[in-house]
Amino acid sequence: MDQTAVQQEAGDPAIARLGNLEVNFDTYHVFIAERPVVLSYQEFELLRAFVSNIDHIISADVLTRALWQATGHTYVRRLNVVVHRLRAKLLNSRPYQIESVRGRGYGLLTMR
Repeated sequence: MDQTAVQQEAGDPAIARLGNLEVNFDTYHVFIAERPVVLSYQEFELLRAFVSNIDHIISADVLTRALWQATGHTYVRRLNVVVHRLRAKLLNSRPYQIESVRGRGYGLLTMR
């Protein structure tokens, strides 16, 4: 199976497997190397955006609209905090990590 496969079968939850990271979109469960990772709702929704756009940078405006239906400096600062917390929780995920691209945004990128 492809490392970045998102599978959906009749009656089964949508599950994304990205290296040792597994995300169940129906149950909001996340595992790294089969160990559970506890995420807040906002962290999970941010991860959903990243997984849906794997190896792509997403602008801060797009992410703040997805999380809070708003944009602006205050929301970008909130986004920075959520990204920081999520990055710390996904520290052991391989081969993907959250990257910041100054002036562009964030993304879940394959480590080089």
